[in-house]
Amino acid sequence: MAEDSLAILPRSMGQQANAGQKKKAAPRKFIPSQKGALITENPLEEECPYTFSDSPAYLRQKKEEEEVKRAAELEGKEETRGFLRSVEELAHKQRWDEAFQVLEKRTAVPSGLFLVTRALLRWKFYHYSSALRDAEEALKKYGSSNKAGPLAAALAAFARLCLGSEVQDKGSCSKELRPLLEAWEQAERTALTRHTLGQGLFKPRKAERLSEPGCVDGMQAEDGTYPAGGVRIGYVLLKNQKDPNAPVILHFHGSGEIAADYLLPQLAEKYRDLPAHLLVADYRGYGWSGGEPSLATFLKDAEPLAEKLPELFVQHGLSWPYPGGLILSGRSIGAQVAVHLAVLFPSLFRAMVLDSAVATSATGDRLGEARLEVLKQWRKELENANLEVLQPLDAELWTLGALDKIRAFNGQLLLLHGLEDDFVPYEGSESLHAATSSRQKELVLVKDASHNNIGHHPEYWNALQRFALKVQLDSALPSVGPVVEHLCAVCAQKADSKCGRCQKVWYCSRSHQAEHWKSHKLKCSGAEPAPKAAKEAEAFLVMLVCAEISSACLASLTSTLMSTLIQEHVAGVYVSWHADTPELAREVEAKLTATRGKNSKTVMWLESRVKKPFFEHAKAAAALMASSDMSQAWVSLMRPGHIWSSRFSSLVISTLRRAAADSRVIAVRCDKCARPTSLTTCSTSEEVDSALASGSVKILEASEEDVNSLLIHAKTLQAFLEMTPQLTLQHRMCAYRYVHKMNNTFGKKVMAFAPPEGDWARFENVDPTIEDELEESDIQRGQDLVRNSSQRFNKVNGDQSDKQELPSRLKDPDEAAKMIHGMRTSISRRVVLRAGETLDLKELRELSLDIVTNAIETAGLDQVIGIQSWVRQTASELAQAAAEKFDVKIREK
Repeated sequence: MAEDSLAILPRSMGQQANAGQKKKAAPRKFIPSQKGALITENPLEEECPYTFSDSPAYLRQKKEEEEVKRAAELEGKEETRGFLRSVEELAHKQRWDEAFQVLEKRTAVPSGLFLVTRALLRWKFYHYSSALRDAEEALKKYGSSNKAGPLAAALAAFARLCLGSEVQDKGSCSKELRPLLEAWEQAERTALTRHTLGQGLFKPRKAERLSEPGCVDGMQAEDGTYPAGGVRIGYVLLKNQKDPNAPVILHFHGSGEIAADYLLPQLAEKYRDLPAHLLVADYRGYGWSGGEPSLATFLKDAEPLAEKLPELFVQHGLSWPYPGGLILSGRSIGAQVAVHLAVLFPSLFRAMVLDSAVATSATGDRLGEARLEVLKQWRKELENANLEVLQPLDAELWTLGALDKIRAFNGQLLLLHGLEDDFVPYEGSESLHAATSSRQKELVLVKDASHNNIGHHPEYWNALQRFALKVQLDSALPSVGPVVEHLCAVCAQKADSKCGRCQKVWYCSRSHQAEHWKSHKLKCSGAEPAPKAAKEAEAFLVMLVCAEISSACLASLTSTLMSTLIQEHVAGVYVSWHADTPELAREVEAKLTATRGKNSKTVMWLESRVKKPFFEHAKAAAALMASSDMSQAWVSLMRPGHIWSSRFSSLVISTLRRAAADSRVIAVRCDKCARPTSLTTCSTSEEVDSALASGSVKILEASEEDVNSLLIHAKTLQAFLEMTPQLTLQHRMCAYRYVHKMNNTFGKKVMAFAPPEGDWARFENVDPTIEDELEESDIQRGQDLVRNSSQRFNKVNGDQSDKQELPSRLKDPDEAAKMIHGMRTSISRRVVLRAGETLDLKELRELSLDIVTNAIETAGLDQVIGIQSWVRQTASELAQAAAEKFDVKIREK
């Protein structure tokens, strides 16, 4: 919402007052005298005499339009040209400092050319963020100008490319420059992807998210994710309970660490005693972040985090603007990210800490042909705008490394490095220390410390503690207020109006103020609201058993049923089964009849005459439930061999009741399961407990794709089964679709349930995972790929000694078949999520093209002649095969 939003005006604003009833009225009755106040009603029921043209928003808009019109006129006048000419003359004499001072004194000149000129000079003097801001402001205000618009767009694109950020507005550049700029951007991306620094640099590890917020040695541990470049990046937040107003350290870890490592008590204790809050961000592929790590993305992914800090602070109960200040921190390769954010957001962070910093950067293609072609066209456009004297600044337009960027940092800086660091030499930190323009800088070299044990030395933590205290107490340091002044208490978006009574709580609109009033009114009147108990609703458990029964697993079915029927909060068991032989079928039916006779709970079953996949059995069992009232039921899908703990339903029922009261929760996940470490079988929960004590059974975390770890609401299960095509239900990949839909439904969520320490939820006698076998087509494709690749790579002209080996890690057709199988599986995982939909052939191909391309590059076949044609054809064929398998219709043009 704009700064002067119409939310502060009366409801009748915008309606034309009747001429006959106009009367002189005091504006204070209708427009608040204080900025930010809200008028929610007019107690005197007077008619509003004002129209839309009286509103601050309208007047502000008219003023901006007049400024733009005036700027367009000034660009063609001699007074503006005369001023710019004086600046150009100083620049022509290489007196850049004087030229910059003249521009700083004449900021009142409203001209796009003026802003472009100042941006170029600011770039010369390492004021990178200010230069980018000037270029983007010129594009925003004067983009319609034939001269200033294309120049501003080009310079903004150059600045973001050189800084390693994402180019945002190539479309406003001249039509001659646009394709050249795209070529430069592609060259930079390719150089970063293939740079030797990135080969083997990243060592990602996966980790599970916290089941719920907890306490780690005086630090409140929370986690979350934020969107960046089409993926979600994870982070960990440790809030210091010792000092709530301690500074917040935004930390980027090294390539061999993950954010979850900082939850270890020995690390949390150190940051608690600094004291400081700690926010640790992961990279792509690390922890619970999506995607794959790359030099081309790890800097860009941090920018959305800096932009979303106000929202994240509010979500996690921290105030904004934050009074203790923010400290930017980076370790090893993370120092590159810290320096990058310090340049792009100079007013956001009070200070910066660089630990064992990597000063050498992947600088891309500084002297590449693509860049030279862009600058050649740029010089032509400068000449057309009569700014050719600024062409010597072209030498400054290259991809900036950490040593270049840190010249722009002028805040408090602490550099830490071990003198025995063989992996990243300490001379890099010395170079960074010398390059920065800050006068408040300190370099601490820790004796006998190497790259990975510097945190074991007390000098390291003493320096950090001294630095954090200095930052917290220095009131002269910049605050973080200018980024977002106030946030709405309801939606955490930018707010411009506040509560008229307490003047403390802000809102973005009148509707959000009314929505929040129910919870705010007690606090507004001075009384603290009583703590609210968590809402609960009625809930009970139902089990669906899906069984393909052989003589070997009949006993497992019985033990599974018995472990469920003894549960207090289980209302019924529904079984869909099929037996190998008629004799076995009669035996199963007798067992089920006996089980139903001994228990008061509902036991119903449906015998299938043919063999069925798991989810077809689930659909049949769910149909049995349709006659009962299942509005409060939570369903567990189970197989023979699974045994519930005797305490399971009593432990999980409170979580199910809280989930039932929250309309956003569609499932509850319990990841703690017991599994045998050897050939151990158990038929009762007591036997599982004994096996745990002996060590033959261990409590483990279930896989993310484990269907049986979810307790799903009955209506949600019914909707999933109805919306999934029959062909998809018959395929084992339906389990992946099931888990994905539960975890990624917009506006819905899965609630986590964690049993007490040492307890378990489910025992599995058998491993439910089934390896997918190679198909005949995989083997044939693998043989053709190796044979054709060898023939195309070797251009032998009569002399067999010139024959080279295929540049691939594929040693034989079997290896190639396994690679094809992996591609087919990955593509199937994507296509099954679109089951039942209708897609264009292009959309379908895009689902698979990157998978096949990455597999070919990993195998080392990307240099084979004609391989790209094979990639496109294979991607299309595999995607169409998967579409037929999962009932995805292809739209005909």
